[in-house]
Amino acid sequence: MATTTYMPEVVTEYAGGTVAREQVSLWRDGLRRLRRNKLAVVAMGFLAFLAVVTVVSLFWTPYPPNAIGTCQGYTFPSPKHLMGCDDLGRDLLSRVMVGSQVSLVVGLATAFVVLVVGVVVGLVAGYMRGWVDTVISVIINIFYGVPPLLIAISLYVLLGASLVNIIIAISATVWMDMARLVRGQSLSIREREFVEAARASGTKTSKILFAHIFPNALGPIIVQATFIIPIAILTAAFLTFLGFGVPPPQADWGGIASEGFSALASGFDPYILLFPAIAISLTLLAFNFFGDGLRDAFDPRQKR
Repeated sequence: MATTTYMPEVVTEYAGGTVAREQVSLWRDGLRRLRRNKLAVVAMGFLAFLAVVTVVSLFWTPYPPNAIGTCQGYTFPSPKHLMGCDDLGRDLLSRVMVGSQVSLVVGLATAFVVLVVGVVVGLVAGYMRGWVDTVISVIINIFYGVPPLLIAISLYVLLGASLVNIIIAISATVWMDMARLVRGQSLSIREREFVEAARASGTKTSKILFAHIFPNALGPIIVQATFIIPIAILTAAFLTFLGFGVPPPQADWGGIASEGFSALASGFDPYILLFPAIAISLTLLAFNFFGDGLRDAFDPRQKR
């Protein structure tokens, strides 16, 4: 039994007054509506720029990001060093460019892990119901009862200092939201006629979950995934700010902000704190605006 498919209509008027109705796919209609959302388009442009900067920083930066003595200690922004230098004489622009690598890797990898875990757990809990749903719901509530920062720091200390362990630690604090969202979607969709018909025809449970329920819950899942990315980036930056993040000398926005905060407390100019803070803020806003645009564009229920 095929899943329900949303097929919007495009109305075209001809000179003779004839009206033609063209059926377009959900993705084509969604892309058309996404382009009309100015904030989402601006956010996509910034994220594309950030991706280009990240790729470029893999091969080139104005100065070696960890080279000590590029400047004579703290240096105010100038044409030679657009963002200035830190107390060790390292070029700040180069370090901010390299720091984007850590932020994007953590954000995207965390979203992938949460998607895999949260979608599977939520689909199983919502579809199976009964004792399976009860056990999973209790586990989710237990994780909700423990402060996320405590979970992240504890896992970081137990697993050790590495980028992979940071991703695991952050994923353990945010997978519950995805699982709860997918569980609610699964509970609702499992009662629809096409799912009942699939069960009556003897379709395997795995096929019902991933070929019938999952595609019809994809809109909210995509939106939730785009919100997980900025949460992961902010959490990683905060962990590094507290000293539990990427080990030095790897440049990271949170680590640079921590160095800038120390410089500000010592009476120096705030530019070292300002630039990574701006990078983090713009990235979080871009992902949030992009997520809102995706929700409005690709969730068919928004049109109703």
